[in-house]
Amino acid sequence: MIDNELNGILRGAKLEHNTDIHDPFGNSKIAELVIRRVQNYQGGYDFGFKLSDSGEFQFLTRDGSKRDAQKFMETLTPWYAKENAIAALIAQGFEIEQQTESNGEIIVTASKWA
Repeated sequence: MIDNELNGILRGAKLEHNTDIHDPFGNSKIAELVIRRVQNYQGGYDFGFKLSDSGEFQFLTRDGSKRDAQKFMETLTPWYAKENAIAALIAQGFEIEQQTESNGEIIVTASKWA
């Protein structure tokens, strides 16, 4: 599901918990979540999320690219918010319908019969 929303960058990826993520210079950081991606000619470097002192997750990339990290998070954040809201509604017994408009807008309708 998330793979389709993020242009396939997670195809073949594996999730690891509380493990190292390395930069090209051999430095490493422990991240709470690390996505190990399939390596290919376009890169496919690993990335992860580290919990900051403020309680927010910091996005970590292998090459430290802030521009790529920001672009990824701009795609991931609204997707995550939508999926999290839908999961919460389903857990409360709502039926969900969603529709994607031609302009990319997603309409989510929640209904519950008493």
